Amino acid sequence: MKLKYIITSVFVLATVLNVACSDRDNYTIPKGSFEEKPIVPPVKVETSKVDGKWRLLVDGQELYVKGAACNNFYAEAADFGANVVRTYGVSDKSKAILDAAQEKGLYVNFGLYIKRETDGFDYNNAAAVKAQFDEMKATVERFKDHPALLVWSIGNEAEASYTNLKLWDAINDIAKMIHETDPNHPTTTTLASSNVNHIKNIIEKAPHIDILSVNTYAPNLPGVLGNLQSAGWTKPYMITEFGPRGTWQMNPEPERVLPWGGLVEQTSSEKEADYLKAYQENIAVNKDNGCLGSFVFLWGYQTHGEVLTWYGLFDKKGYTFPAVDAMQYAWTGSYPKNRAPVIATRNDILMNGKKAEDAIIVSPNSSNEAKVTATDPDGDALTYDWMIMKEKTASSDGSLPDGITGLIDDNTKKEITFKAPSTVGNYRLIVFVRDVKNKKVASAVIPFSVQ
Repeated sequence: MKLKYIITSVFVLATVLNVACSDRDNYTIPKGSFEEKPIVPPVKVETSKVDGKWRLLVDGQELYVKGAACNNFYAEAADFGANVVRTYGVSDKSKAILDAAQEKGLYVNFGLYIKRETDGFDYNNAAAVKAQFDEMKATVERFKDHPALLVWSIGNEAEASYTNLKLWDAINDIAKMIHETDPNHPTTTTLASSNVNHIKNIIEKAPHIDILSVNTYAPNLPGVLGNLQSAGWTKPYMITEFGPRGTWQMNPEPERVLPWGGLVEQTSSEKEADYLKAYQENIAVNKDNGCLGSFVFLWGYQTHGEVLTWYGLFDKKGYTFPAVDAMQYAWTGSYPKNRAPVIATRNDILMNGKKAEDAIIVSPNSSNEAKVTATDPDGDALTYDWMIMKEKTASSDGSLPDGITGLIDDNTKKEITFKAPSTVGNYRLIVFVRDVKNKKVASAVIPFSVQ
């Protein structure tokens, strides 16, 4: 009896499954049952000479790179006229950045960070080099078909303080792998300068690099094209970081290096002028000399470096500095309808009647005063936010931390009184002037020493 029951049950189950499988092919799924998104194919990106001039083509159409080197606010770049954002390495945010870029019509210069000798990496260690290669290959295979992908950037300043020429072999192996794995996107590698010997090494040892990328700042940018030509580079290039003079480049301006080592920083309006000049005089003019475009540094707020306010086109609140206005003009030919506040020169911030270059020294707990002169091009109301912090201050996430409390009587006025810190040392007095309504900001800084 039990056996008969089992046989009957199996027969019924088989019948049900047969009917279910047959019905599956005939079942119509109601509309709206699933979110339907069209599958967007990857773009075909290539470098090509058009009428004898190097151009970057995306699906056959020229794209001149108007780029932002980012650490925050990636998607917002499109609002100001950018068409490409740059990343520096792979993270758990990589897919989200690509997706956000696609939504905003942006492309991504995708950074593949490779280790430097200064990181303790040994390019004579074949196993370590192979492991790094495998990591890069896995990343390429994962993201190669994303429609926002523009170019693969192998390393960022990997040659900084290097000695081992096998670095270029490793870079070329990765570039060759990319050409084999992903024929739709070109390769580049990013240098810390336009050093002629380094470029010659790339020509000799890394022929699979399609585009040369150079990070360079105000004093060195004008010499890049000449260095490329001297080295014999005949392929296109990009400027992948540019901006005002860096903290490491101050020797030509000794008046901006104070006796205790503090650095005199430009006002945000002085920086704005440097960004625009760099773009107009040394980037855009070289479009027909092989320059495929550039990336302004830094789109976001600075999270590293000797002086945390030195670079950064945004503050942490998302307010934009005047340099963003300048870049919109550079990219589109038009300024924003509303402009950032102006602190025209370093003469417009004074401490005890002195400017930053005067090397201000005060006593511990002494009474002091400071003032800033700021204007708004649109007549908008301005707020003031003063702070004092110790030189070379850092915070857990690298962004600008809160200042020292209890020193400034009222930090919301354009003219303030304050006590110097009680501890001997070197400090920076910083003011942010904000147009809160339009999320615009200006800044100025005075270093001082307590002795």
